[in-house]
Amino acid sequence: MKYGRNIKDTFLEYNKMFKAVLLTGPRQVGKTTFLLTIKEKERKYVTLDDLEIRNLANNNPEKFFDIYTPPIIIDEIQYAPGLLFYIKIICDNTNKTGLFWITGSQKIELMRGISETLAGRMGVLEMNSFSYRELIKSKYLPFSLDDLTIKEFISKDKILKNILNGGMPGFVLNDVKREFYFKSYINLYLERDIREIKRIDDLNAFYTFLVSMASRASQILNYSAVAKDCGKDLKTIKSWVSVLEVTGIIKLLYPLRKEELKRTTSTPKVIFMDSGICSYLCGINTLKALENYTNLGFLYENYIISELIKINDNYSLNNYFMFYRDKDGNEIDIVIRDFDNVYHPYEIKFKSNADVSMISSFKKLNSLNVGNGGIICNSNKLENLTAKNQIIPISSIIG
Repeated sequence: MKYGRNIKDTFLEYNKMFKAVLLTGPRQVGKTTFLLTIKEKERKYVTLDDLEIRNLANNNPEKFFDIYTPPIIIDEIQYAPGLLFYIKIICDNTNKTGLFWITGSQKIELMRGISETLAGRMGVLEMNSFSYRELIKSKYLPFSLDDLTIKEFISKDKILKNILNGGMPGFVLNDVKREFYFKSYINLYLERDIREIKRIDDLNAFYTFLVSMASRASQILNYSAVAKDCGKDLKTIKSWVSVLEVTGIIKLLYPLRKEELKRTTSTPKVIFMDSGICSYLCGINTLKALENYTNLGFLYENYIISELIKINDNYSLNNYFMFYRDKDGNEIDIVIRDFDNVYHPYEIKFKSNADVSMISSFKKLNSLNVGNGGIICNSNKLENLTAKNQIIPISSIIG
């Protein structure tokens, strides 16, 4: 079964605006397949996974571009970042847009090269694993923070299945055993990405680190506790966290910090961008095991937040995600600042009922420009809770 990618329209708009477009994201989320599907007939394709081509790109970039002329797709640019300088020269000598489509699985390392060579010439987009909207081929527009609408109800069992399976194309599109797919994916990630980025030799310790991080999904990141789990020092753990960010496995959700908000925490939450990878690392292999998982509420919250981020990336909605927590224990699961600098607070509950007591911490944001918010839960109807806040079915947010 074929699935469209919601990022397509955004990508094509970028292609009209920029001379080069970089598509980043974790390994195996479908970047190359997507570009090959939408490319024009005349656009060539070359991958730097090929060692011979990679060697040419690194040692003789002038000859590389004599052979591989634009318009072109260059796959896995992180293997030859020196090409970015030559791409800049080509871009500077023409007014044409859409010359280069480039993919990369190590976004932060690439950003450094872009900031130095291609600022203003290259648009950067991020692709993640399939969102729920993509998997159900949603006919609705993406959510509007100011005007949520009723959409088709998502049952509790369906949500649990989504959390367990995630959205990695190699798994959801093929008839493969879940444990085989994710074991292979993690092994490939350890053997290729991890060794290439940090030259990490102790892969057993890094795997323990992955498991420790997954068990803390959507929770405040306690670096000391993770270090204790792995038998490593804090400096190493912080370095390893940056590796997960670089390769798109996680995003760090930072707390809302404004001068008028006192006593707020400064430590981020960790969000795994694919719930299938996260649940596998947590040792969860069946729906029954997931239902009985001690931290199911956090996995549910992680799933909702990752879906919101995917929608934001796919449609370039320009929302900024954060959370609120102060030293008195007041918390708000997620606060979304929109393009107009309006703050939208949400609680996320794995329940079907909700009441006004669950949003008592929202008053901590009264000094800000606060818009609509509410409680995202398993309710089957969208209804008002207060003048600005609603009880929000999960489908109204991710469907």
